[in-house]
Amino acid sequence: MKKYILLAIAVVAVGAHSFAQEAKKEMTSFMEDGLVKWRSEDKGVSFRVGARVAIDGAYYFDDVTDRSSGFGLTEARLRVYSTFADDFDAKFDIDFAGNKVSIKDMYVRYHLGKSGMFYVGNYSEPFSASNIQSSANENLMFKSPTVSALGTGRALGVSYRYYVDRFWGEAGMFSEKISSNESLGDKGWSFSTRLLFRHTPCGEDYGFHVGGSFNFRHANANGFDTGKDDHNRVFNVNSPLESSIDETNFLNATVFNADKVIRYGAEAIGFWRNLYVQGEYIGSNVSRNKDWETLFKRQLGGLWDYDTMEAFMNWYGDDRDINFNGYYAELGWLIKGGNYKYNKTNALMDRAGKGALELLFRYNHTDLDDVDGKWFDGRFYEDQASGKPNNSVSGGTVDSFTLGLNYYVTNNLIVRVNYNYQNLTSYTFLDKNLNSLMCRLFFEF
Repeated sequence: MKKYILLAIAVVAVGAHSFAQEAKKEMTSFMEDGLVKWRSEDKGVSFRVGARVAIDGAYYFDDVTDRSSGFGLTEARLRVYSTFADDFDAKFDIDFAGNKVSIKDMYVRYHLGKSGMFYVGNYSEPFSASNIQSSANENLMFKSPTVSALGTGRALGVSYRYYVDRFWGEAGMFSEKISSNESLGDKGWSFSTRLLFRHTPCGEDYGFHVGGSFNFRHANANGFDTGKDDHNRVFNVNSPLESSIDETNFLNATVFNADKVIRYGAEAIGFWRNLYVQGEYIGSNVSRNKDWETLFKRQLGGLWDYDTMEAFMNWYGDDRDINFNGYYAELGWLIKGGNYKYNKTNALMDRAGKGALELLFRYNHTDLDDVDGKWFDGRFYEDQASGKPNNSVSGGTVDSFTLGLNYYVTNNLIVRVNYNYQNLTSYTFLDKNLNSLMCRLFFEF
């Protein structure tokens, strides 16, 4: 991970310096979208070096778990954008919040006319509207617990996007997530796609799209066991429930012996003048593959060993597939500030402009429980009396309600306030009713 971070910092530093030197000689500055940019005289090259900052505050109404109210710098990003050779553009985005260095978007794109583009680099896999939406353009402060837990996030990969009036689609192949801790063994890989049908008439203030997403991922190895890396893969999903100051993962499920992960989703967005609605469903299936032969041999010779593989497997039970799912519905109303705009290139809603006042509401349901056993003393059992284990997985279930108010002071300075209520059911936490009041000052330059 360190080599990626050092490389990224070096690239940004060298690139910014060289761009600045060229700007002095050949480039002129101009304003666009409230930001200062530079462009060559022949308009073949342009660039911008900027930053993005988010300062959050939170007050938690504790139930059982004591959470940490307070303030924090939750985003501190250095970004470089450039267009060159007519058909290429690039983005480098690094976050320094929390005294850590985290690589965000880092890619090069090649544009094929006005309806297609190739991506290469580190960026969000094409899966789910909210999953690929920039946090700067999310109308509510945080992605829903469903998307934060079951979304794909960023990974190294290559993809192709095609978009016309009635159709939008992107598909690609991806490798590991460079922000994760690296372990020995083969890296995971995935195929991901998002496909949409839409009706967004040019010049009109209404429209909609409907579609779905699919993602197949072979989990990363988690080191070697008896010289192999096939059976020790782990799949983890979690969510801090729309919180950034206190990051307790009240939803947290870990699937051991993970093999293949399939995610699937459906989405819809509709807008009419100063109103919009957005909803998504995401499901996930995790298949498991345990190294029964090695485990059987290890227990031979013990006090309570099993003489046959059949008896051994009958006691511990097959590692059945595990299923998680969730969904949300979100409503937005621009009290003032004009009408909502739909971004046809990204198939997402644009954020409002200067002077806008926006009211939002979201309901979310997330289920990370796949349970058919009996819970006792921190574990699941088929038969509690005999101690026969059960391979259920529990990460918790939540119904959450979020109310938001945004004021767009300028195009690049936004004040956000969110109230969150979550009704939690968990085998791990005793909390039932969680409430929080969040605020954010966001600006970019």
